[in-house]
Amino acid sequence: MKTLILYASKTGTTEKCAQKIKSEIPESKLINIYEGTINVEEYDIVIIGSPIRMGMIDKKIKKFLKQHEKDLAKKKVAYFICCGFPECMKKYYQENFSSVLLENAIIYTTFGGQMNIEEQKGLDKMIVKMVTKRIKGRKEVKVLDENIEKLLQKVKDVMLINGA
Repeated sequence: MKTLILYASKTGTTEKCAQKIKSEIPESKLINIYEGTINVEEYDIVIIGSPIRMGMIDKKIKKFLKQHEKDLAKKKVAYFICCGFPECMKKYYQENFSSVLLENAIIYTTFGGQMNIEEQKGLDKMIVKMVTKRIKGRKEVKVLDENIEKLLQKVKDVMLINGA
């Protein structure tokens, strides 16, 4: 089955997660939405990843989801978000994805995230500093490898069922 991994990444966390998926599904096509053209009709399985910034997914991913909602609803699609607050996952999905997309998804999950002050610029840098101070000692912000594995397993199960 032809598989597309489409992502947007601001500081590199979502890109690293997308690359990890690609390494486990080597025949897949990996596209940064800011660098490539996408014809969703060419693919049987579509995996879409976005960072969360102030509760919102990447604007170009959001636009892509709206433009291709009907096509995506007919395909095998998995979604992942990278964010520093995985406990807010449900809220992020409800506010950023249509119910049609979520109801038809293979899986939607969070891969957690990272808060690297060095990777930030301007206002984002200030916000990350403030958030880091507020949560210090209460929780570790990290990529959730177990959630990447769950998504991979769901996608591989679909590939097996459909004879890929």
